[in-house]
Amino acid sequence: MPREQDEQVGAHVCDERLNVEGKVRVAVLVGATVVAVFLALAPGGFAQGLESGADAEREKAFVEALRREDPEGAKRYVALRDARGHAIAELQRAQARYGAAGSELRPVVLGQLRDAQRRYAETSLALLDFLDARDRRALARYQKEIGRINRLAEERTRARAEFEKLLRGE
Repeated sequence: MPREQDEQVGAHVCDERLNVEGKVRVAVLVGATVVAVFLALAPGGFAQGLESGADAEREKAFVEALRREDPEGAKRYVALRDARGHAIAELQRAQARYGAAGSELRPVVLGQLRDAQRRYAETSLALLDFLDARDRRALARYQKEIGRINRLAEERTRARAEFEKLLRGE
């Protein structure tokens, strides 16, 4: 009988180990997925430290163009971009702490991870709000310019009609 009990206890321990290993795998997969999603959502040039040379050049050119167009807006953009970069770095540190924490520390570290995720979301939304407002202003300028060009085209169409009448002798 003791052997059967040993086998049952061994099976139970094995089941528990598989259950813990399964949870660890799920946690690692979730963490990796979160990191991948954050990195995929990070538009080129916004994630500091992750830029390629081409991304860095595009970012620099964008900031320079923005400075020429709107110096105060450029300062705000750089501040928002830098805040988001810091939030990304803090999120990565929080994810590393969560991954390294033992099961008894994970609830404490989970709060820090959630705070870092919240901060990342807040800074990302602030940056998107800035870019959306800038794009709306640009659209308004473009629509105004399109209206002006359309009026000029209509005037040329009328002038063309008048010149064609003159040629026909009307």
